[in-house]
Amino acid sequence: MNGHHTARPLSRRTLLGAVSGLGAAGLLSACGGVAAGSSGGGSVRTQLSWLKDVTFAGHYIADHEGYFRSEHIKGALVPGGPSVPDTVTPAVAGAADVALADFAAVIAARAQGADLVAIGAVLQTSPGGFVSLASRPVRTAKDLVGSRIGLSPGSEVLVEAILRLNRLPVRYTRVPVGSGTAALTKGQCDVMACYVTSQPLALKAAGHDVVAVTQSDLGMPDYALVMAARRSDIDKRRDDYVGYLRAVARGYRRNLDSPALGTKLTLEVYGKSLGLDPGITAAENLAQNHLVTNAYTDVHGLCAVDPEQLSAHVYPGLRARGTKTLPPVPELLDGSLIAEAHG
Repeated sequence: MNGHHTARPLSRRTLLGAVSGLGAAGLLSACGGVAAGSSGGGSVRTQLSWLKDVTFAGHYIADHEGYFRSEHIKGALVPGGPSVPDTVTPAVAGAADVALADFAAVIAARAQGADLVAIGAVLQTSPGGFVSLASRPVRTAKDLVGSRIGLSPGSEVLVEAILRLNRLPVRYTRVPVGSGTAALTKGQCDVMACYVTSQPLALKAAGHDVVAVTQSDLGMPDYALVMAARRSDIDKRRDDYVGYLRAVARGYRRNLDSPALGTKLTLEVYGKSLGLDPGITAAENLAQNHLVTNAYTDVHGLCAVDPEQLSAHVYPGLRARGTKTLPPVPELLDGSLIAEAHG
């Protein structure tokens, strides 16, 4: 996409929580629920949800600046990517101590018998959303009705859930697209599903005037980069996980205050081999920073998850996307560790 090497297929990562969750469930079945012992020795291995692009800048800072070390833990960062179909399977199998996933995937894993629990979330707002040209903007869910929508395979689930939640007719034309934006710029569709931290920035860099909205803007909020771990590991090594969360929160706070550092570490250290575009990487980092905070984290600290937001607003969206069984929030989310980390 315009030479932007980090453009992701739209069915990856957080855009389609329900779809990725179902995929995780199948893989968990395939691995037979095998659970190796946790790494021990103060090591907390994070299974990243994609290649080492700027998405994980706060983790890079926590590692590079010694925040993990100051908590007496080793913060290994394991890249994801096209060859890693989901992130929860490594955590369930003991190959990682923390998975960066979404709530749909964690719930699907639990339905398969995994003892995963969410302990925080980096992004308070999912970057999943839609981009349109300013000449025909999509700003509300109502604007989707009757539109030609560029969608990758399976992403119609997202559109139809948004329309149903807003009590709007499920009426639109699906235009099959890949990860590029040519269908939008050539007028083949009116709007495209996207990550607001990716495709809109590349379009702007190419000189297009665009409007981007998140799925939260359209009435279906969700979290992203949810940190999930096995309950059994947390019970054995609680101090390690509290220290991990404290270091991660420090890393993302530093990235908020000094985004140039997170961008530099991405380009020159952690994602050096990816051939990332410096300008777009910097723009992505700034765009993602807008998704890291909200009124709840202003009070409770970065990475904290609001249980009321989860039950009252995120759960209805998950149900609309096909998640049939939703566990009680206290079983899915343990907010005590991040609260202790912020102390």
